[in-house]
Amino acid sequence: MNVTEKIFCLKPKYLDEFKCDGSKCGALCCQTNWNIYIDAPTYEKYSALPQAQEILRHLRGSSDEKYFIAHEGKACPFLGEDNLCRIQKAHGENFLSQVCASYPRIITRFENFIELALSPTCPIAAKLILLQTEPLKFELAEASEKILRLGECHILQGIPHDFAPLIVEIQMAMVKILQERRLTLDERLIVLGFFLDRIEELFYGGKLDGKALQKLSAVYASENFLASEVPLMLRSVDFIAEKVLSPEFETVAENFLVNEIFLNIYPFRIDASIVRNFGVLLTVYKIFKQRACNVQSVDDLLTIADNVSHKTDHDENFLIELAETIDTDDLLTLIEKFLNT
Repeated sequence: MNVTEKIFCLKPKYLDEFKCDGSKCGALCCQTNWNIYIDAPTYEKYSALPQAQEILRHLRGSSDEKYFIAHEGKACPFLGEDNLCRIQKAHGENFLSQVCASYPRIITRFENFIELALSPTCPIAAKLILLQTEPLKFELAEASEKILRLGECHILQGIPHDFAPLIVEIQMAMVKILQERRLTLDERLIVLGFFLDRIEELFYGGKLDGKALQKLSAVYASENFLASEVPLMLRSVDFIAEKVLSPEFETVAENFLVNEIFLNIYPFRIDASIVRNFGVLLTVYKIFKQRACNVQSVDDLLTIADNVSHKTDHDENFLIELAETIDTDDLLTLIEKFLNT
């Protein structure tokens, strides 16, 4: 890739409202027993500080010569009584590690595109994502220096350079379908399945290019398609709604799904077919729905989003296992096992 080539960033507009402040959420991410890795440049910064000996004694080396913060009890040793980072307060934001500076932002790069979203494991982020009443909006622009400094959490490998822009277009078409509120959310997911099935046919037939994608997206977005083709799609599927959901819950679930698309780069999250990736996304939704549709409070709903996201967004093996069991009897066992944990 040409080093002078512009890097574009697709991000939700809700990010403009996000501000990390541990005093407002109890600094939950600093009190979770995660390994917080310290990148080499940050380690060098810490080593040059007058308090280097005090800071470095809390770091441990890992087998791949990286370092991580050793939690003492449940909390990060650098967490102050005011739930703010003592290192950041003393030396500024530039002394945060890459992990601490970026979380709960999840950044994925493929070729010259970056996609940025917030993880619902952060309660402040979860409120911004899930409780929006209007459809989530996104913007594509040249990546800022600040975003580029945060680095990538994931790099999507094996994407042809010319195909990278199509990923963004496919995702935006998926969002448009999921935000068609004249249909129930379950109906939208059926339509989305038909759309991705057609995308896969074009992709593996070597016929998926910008022109073909724009044409297909325009068809699915048309009023005529909604009036005439969608009813035929719905009748062709042996579908029984499990439960009639309230409009409020449907909006929350819609926001959860839309955010998942960009948080995990669906339908290319797993090294598998487009349709199988959709099956994984659909299963994640079913897990979220089963846990969330009977909750009585917003706080309970945010807790469930946190629990589901911890497993589905931070456990690569779980998503791979979902992909491998979608067409087998083991899928229900896997879901039940998750729901009972």
